[in-house]
Amino acid sequence: MADGGIKPEVILSRVATSRRYRTVSDELILRLANEEIPKSRNLADAEKRTKRRLHQIFGAYTGQPDYPSLLVRMAEAHEHGDDEALRTLCRTAMEQHASTRERLPILDRFYSEIVSITGTPRSIVDLACGLNPLALPWMGLSEDVRYVACDIDSGLVGFVVGVLDLLGIEHRVELCDIVAAPPAATCDVALLLKSVPCLDQQDRATAARVLSAIDARHHVVTFPTQSLGGRGKGMARNYRTRFETLLVELGWESRHVDEIELPGELIYVVGDRSDEREA
Repeated sequence: MADGGIKPEVILSRVATSRRYRTVSDELILRLANEEIPKSRNLADAEKRTKRRLHQIFGAYTGQPDYPSLLVRMAEAHEHGDDEALRTLCRTAMEQHASTRERLPILDRFYSEIVSITGTPRSIVDLACGLNPLALPWMGLSEDVRYVACDIDSGLVGFVVGVLDLLGIEHRVELCDIVAAPPAATCDVALLLKSVPCLDQQDRATAARVLSAIDARHHVVTFPTQSLGGRGKGMARNYRTRFETLLVELGWESRHVDEIELPGELIYVVGDRSDEREA
């Protein structure tokens, strides 16, 4: 075990210079390094353990997209008024992240099912967003919607900001480790899409802490029903159970919940008992 002489800043300097993780939030790397140093034999072991955690949280889900090149092509499509080309490029970009790539076959139905329950939101908070904001052309939202999002990847955050600028959407997109500092916000719809399993690997209490920080008329929580390798046996059943425990952790057992199951994804839409607020 480490003697305590390893500094998390040293791990940060080594990990943050690697091509794979150079765009990951320093806050996240430092948190993971602090967690792994006490378990480590030496500096090399601490670095290896930190990178392994980063792979589980980040590296397994995304490659190394050329975001600047994609944004240039999108800007050209926007300049020429070619909305169809812009939508095609949004789909191309979403293929670069496992979570949104898996959702592409059901993209139209995914959002229409959710909006049929929530109504058309005027404000959205997208937690651990990945490339989900690029699905805005499929969400059927009004032009005055406000979109707030956060993620741990600075390259992805910059790209999403550029795309939302092109789409003319009012937005705030931030680099944020939601395990360390869950954002507080008020909105019509809060999205936590396929992130609970990843959060559970880090801190079982995080999912409830993050969701409770957002004052939303509806919280949308989804789970994958197949692994990155395509296996799905028992996953829907297990995640139904996990969602039931999450409701208890949040004290939301009496709230109205709609369940939607689509190929590859289990969706829960939780109401906020707005009828009680209005009474």
